[in-house]
Amino acid sequence: MASCSKLSDRRQFLNFLAASPVLAYAGTASGLVYELLSRPLEAQEMSLAPKDAMVIKSVKEALTVMDFDAAARAKLPIAHYEFITDGSFYDETVKANRDGFQKYQIRMRRLTGVNKVDESVRIFGVNWESAIFLCPVGRMNAYYPQGAATVARAAKAQHTLQILSAAEGIQGLEEVNAARGEPVWVALSGKTPEPSMVKQIEAAGCPVLVWTVDTVAGANTIGAKSIQRAGVADLSREADSRCSGCHSSMPSPHRTRATDPMDIIGAVGGLPETNPRPTWDDVKRVKDITSMKLVIKGIVSGDDAGLAVQHGADAIIVSNHGGHEDASGRGTIECLPEVMQGAGGRIPVLVDGGFRSGADAYKALALGATAVGVGRPHIWGLSSFGQDGVETVIEILRRELQVVMAQTNATSIDKISRDSLISRNWS
Repeated sequence: MASCSKLSDRRQFLNFLAASPVLAYAGTASGLVYELLSRPLEAQEMSLAPKDAMVIKSVKEALTVMDFDAAARAKLPIAHYEFITDGSFYDETVKANRDGFQKYQIRMRRLTGVNKVDESVRIFGVNWESAIFLCPVGRMNAYYPQGAATVARAAKAQHTLQILSAAEGIQGLEEVNAARGEPVWVALSGKTPEPSMVKQIEAAGCPVLVWTVDTVAGANTIGAKSIQRAGVADLSREADSRCSGCHSSMPSPHRTRATDPMDIIGAVGGLPETNPRPTWDDVKRVKDITSMKLVIKGIVSGDDAGLAVQHGADAIIVSNHGGHEDASGRGTIECLPEVMQGAGGRIPVLVDGGFRSGADAYKALALGATAVGVGRPHIWGLSSFGQDGVETVIEILRRELQVVMAQTNATSIDKISRDSLISRNWS
């Protein structure tokens, strides 16, 4: 660890940078430096971006979706950036989502003569221009003004499937549907959906209800970790001047403490789940109260895939909430084969979790997935450049997928074959 004198010197350097016009030229917001200065010296040492991190100044400079990560980090308050970036426990599942892609290699072909590919997919009778879709992310206004509606406009421009988190509320749903020009898919999270909420979503014309079931166990500590890293005392947003302007008007959550009774299940820092735990019987109950298609999100095992089919789910999404919700240490790309086997081709299987490139998406499609979702990348794009950022993230992923498809002689999504993948032998 650096000595106190070295950290003090670094603080002086940060003060110099914050006042320097060099930051503006480099595309880095001075707010990032001031945010670092407001934190303890030891925390500053851990928060500086890698020395070779390039902060792009416009979407035209972006080469991969990871370019938007550095740009978002420069522009967002530290707590908001950490909230979208971090995972539960020790981030083992966040890391596993990325590491899992290394288990598969792509068998490339040469001299294929392919100069055009068709990336379109058909889901529930609707054609989409690409197999890439946008995952539900809550509280998008924390990342950009009218964030959900801005994403909807980008999705409309790119004719991309968008799933909206119901955390935006019914008023937000109406705004998003108007921006999208047609009703979007809507995701409810956690406990069994309330019939009144389901009816409101259905009345808005939404064709598909997504029930996210991987948040039920109460292990989500990302909210607590983000404000802990921002140096908010006692994890109380209402007591911190940087947060109180927004959070003082929101319900104050009781986070699980180590001293809480053990009859309440919930990891320290997470939100305790005190409602009755839903079961597979609740899937049928939800199906019986709506004409919308029902998609179960958060399936990671073949057994549960089979149960989802048995209880009437119209599709499933293989997901661990981007590593936010569990400590399995297992990536979704690793879960996908057994989920596909459990579903047995009876319903569509979508997947998300750690996808950062067209090559990643190709691997999931080769394993049988119908479509591939991205969460953090489109939020990075939104945070840094608004609608242009989201559209560019989509365009980059599509272009990368296009390249890999051409190099494997797959002229359309249904031509992507499992034989084009080689399982890496780790022994």
